[in-house]
Amino acid sequence: MKRLLKISCLVIIFVLGSCITAKGTDDKAVNDTKNDSQSISSEKMQKDGFIKGTLTTNKSSDCPYILTVEKYTDKLDPINIQDFFKNNIPEKVWVKYSSLRMNSRCNDARPVSITEISARTD
Repeated sequence: MKRLLKISCLVIIFVLGSCITAKGTDDKAVNDTKNDSQSISSEKMQKDGFIKGTLTTNKSSDCPYILTVEKYTDKLDPINIQDFFKNNIPEKVWVKYSSLRMNSRCNDARPVSITEISARTD
């Protein structure tokens, strides 16, 4: 019985010891993994129909934010941006939007309605 107890303790110690991570982890390998996950995320987002966009603040009170997307050269006026972000609006975003047939609120951007949006890390 004592022998079985000793063997089981040794097995438990061995299993727990193998679960501890190495202290000298290579930082380059960690960064490569992070970059790979970002590129996979980027590919996944594009496959899901998202477009890379950049939000900038505008001086006009009529259209407080201007959305510039990578795919097109024109500027967009996201009329419902406050529905998605209450306080901190990110600069880089992934966005899905639909064009609106309404009068423009500002001179240099056409109105769009955002259907889906999320912050972009790259």
